[in-house]
Amino acid sequence: MKLRPMLIALLAFIGMIDALYLSIKRNSGPIPCHITRGCTDVLTSKYSEVAGVPLSWFGLAFYVTVFSLAVFTIFEEPGRPASPAKSAVSVIFYLSGAGLIISALLVGIQAFILKAYCEYCLLSAALVLSIFLLSPHPVRHTHPE
Repeated sequence: MKLRPMLIALLAFIGMIDALYLSIKRNSGPIPCHITRGCTDVLTSKYSEVAGVPLSWFGLAFYVTVFSLAVFTIFEEPGRPASPAKSAVSVIFYLSGAGLIISALLVGIQAFILKAYCEYCLLSAALVLSIFLLSPHPVRHTHPE
């Protein structure tokens, strides 16, 4: 059983729901925030989009990609090992590493610039961190001469 890819797929699925919810609710008025009370401030700030595209759409693309790669890993043929550089797990590792850096930057913006927190954004940052920690580091295999 491939437990890590299954957990990564589950976390990515939760992330897809979170990002899709934010993408849909963003333009329909205030976003209900039950814990942190700053969701609307964060999601309507000038930092909430890049080139006019809301960050939640980028998050959705990230989670769909990670989910797909995890599912591919779950259903790959057991007798056919992929090279570490081309395996889906190594792509998840590098994608989630980039996502972790971006999430840390965005949480920093919430904390130090906006001084408001979005609970959905914090959930997304926690999901990215969990996916990164679950994805095994691709190991370079060297063969002795």
